[in-house]
Amino acid sequence: MRQFAGWALIGILVLSWLAAVPALAATAGEGAEENGALRRLLIDYDSSNSMWGELADKTRKYEAGRTALADFLASELGEREIAFRAYGHRDKTDCRDSELIVPFSAPDEARTKIAEAVAGIRPKGKTPITYSLRQSLEDLGGVPGDILLISDGIETCDIDPCELMRQWREANVGIRVFVVGVGLTDLERQAMNCIAEESGGAYFDADSADDFAEALSGVGEAIETPAEPATVERGETYALLIKTADAEGRSYVSQGRLLLDGAEVAQVGTHKRNVLDGPGEYTLEIGPLLADDTTFEPVTKTVSISEPGETTVEVQVLSPSRVTSRFVDGGEEQHGSLVYAYLDGEERFRFRPSDEALARPGNYTFKATPNDDNELSVDAALTAGEHTEVLFEMTSTVTFTIVYELPDGTEVRRGSELWRDGERLYKVFSGNPTRVRPGVYELRSDDQNAPLKPRPIEIRTDGEEFRIALAAGFVVIRYAPSEWDYVRTPDRAFLESIDRGKSKYASLDVPIPVAPGRYRANPHSSVGFMDPVEVTVGEGETVEAVFQPKKLGEIVVEYAPSDGYKKTPDRASVYALEGQPILKGFMRPGKAQKFLPGRYKVDPMRSEVDPVEIVVKPHERTTVTLKPR
Repeated sequence: MRQFAGWALIGILVLSWLAAVPALAATAGEGAEENGALRRLLIDYDSSNSMWGELADKTRKYEAGRTALADFLASELGEREIAFRAYGHRDKTDCRDSELIVPFSAPDEARTKIAEAVAGIRPKGKTPITYSLRQSLEDLGGVPGDILLISDGIETCDIDPCELMRQWREANVGIRVFVVGVGLTDLERQAMNCIAEESGGAYFDADSADDFAEALSGVGEAIETPAEPATVERGETYALLIKTADAEGRSYVSQGRLLLDGAEVAQVGTHKRNVLDGPGEYTLEIGPLLADDTTFEPVTKTVSISEPGETTVEVQVLSPSRVTSRFVDGGEEQHGSLVYAYLDGEERFRFRPSDEALARPGNYTFKATPNDDNELSVDAALTAGEHTEVLFEMTSTVTFTIVYELPDGTEVRRGSELWRDGERLYKVFSGNPTRVRPGVYELRSDDQNAPLKPRPIEIRTDGEEFRIALAAGFVVIRYAPSEWDYVRTPDRAFLESIDRGKSKYASLDVPIPVAPGRYRANPHSSVGFMDPVEVTVGEGETVEAVFQPKKLGEIVVEYAPSDGYKKTPDRASVYALEGQPILKGFMRPGKAQKFLPGRYKVDPMRSEVDPVEIVVKPHERTTVTLKPR
């Protein structure tokens, strides 16, 4: 419940923990970094329930994170040791739910284990950021390192992680935290950015799947920057810590302003340590932060600050409306989707199914689209100080999976469609569960090489798997070896169905499944000169299509040294005199280029130099020297 993060200072537990920090810091000053080794990297991964939510591009946060993290781990991370810790993944209510799943190990070993761990995680619980960071410090064992913290929300266990980072900095712990904030509000962004700044790391935003990948790419570059020594500001400071709760003791994230002699001196909030210029009799105006980023009914309180250090003030605030949502399909709870709240026809705020959103009283319309079969709308009245649950009853749907099998038992991944009454209703990708309404459909899969004859499919119960056997043979496309007769290394070709027309890219030297029939393999036009190869393929049969390149020779153009050029020559053109095809007729001096045997004209493209006719012979280089008149 992100809006209930009324943070408290760590207190006696933190003080007892800090007693161990000097020893860790001393070890950190001597460790691997001084010996030239790369700093360790520990990934702290948010698996709280809110990671089921959607990003701006409608992708699920946990899915976008899984993909981006896989790409990040596949990038060049040097030989640094990597570890993986998840939090909020096992228990809905536990503020100590943080687990080191993959201990520090070499990159190649860690990548595989982390990918398996992330694939198996399903978001579930709270967001105990501070506890997880403290555990991460122990994981690093006093060795200088970096932490990659991925989170889609602020701390939900009433402890301020930014304050923890200040304590680390003052103790010279030597650990940087790089934060990726996933779909955060402005207030949440401020709080998470504080973690990065106080630790000497950096903050990155991720509001879409592409942003997520870009953010992790930025982290990859940032961790390569050497860590700077920690600097601690000393001297007298004045700070205000604010706690807000209503008459029933319910705490809130609140924001407001601080005035001195009637003039505003600072924007303040419960989410941060509010630093002041000095002592004085201040007026505090503060109220709960609502989901629409406004403040609810601010209250006023006089605050007297006379001594340096931290002054804590508790303020009783008025209670706004509270709203949550539930999604039910046939009596079963569903994850749902982002909820949009409208008042007087205008969108006022959004919240996720896992959130308790704070709002102004009023008659709202709440809308959500959890899938293509459910565009839902519910009207509800919100009352100050009361909780309202918006219930979305979804049209019943089930999930099913299609698996396509070749004659040799190999499973292949491909796209499919479900049709009914001449209309395409769903797109399906084999191997992935797809949610649809129960019923009878026509399954179509128009893969160019191995199309499926449309067939009926009846989907009734949740979790069904349909295994579809494909009538197919195989084509293997190869380029015959040659040291001379390719312009560049062949890496692809085209495969065309003679019976159906059309063609598509084809990989080399691997069996390509195709429906029985006639096929034409076409070479890629930029690799050389060769004829297409036609083959006939039967069911279960493997046929090779091998391209035989035509023999080539080479031309090298040179310009003789001379003062007779109007301008330094830097190019020439080559024209075929016997109709032979040319891949590229534009040439640079000194660079060899391949041509079919035959007669050619080399045009210097200079008025003061005459063209030259030459004969290209197979597997021979012909050098043409052009001279001014």
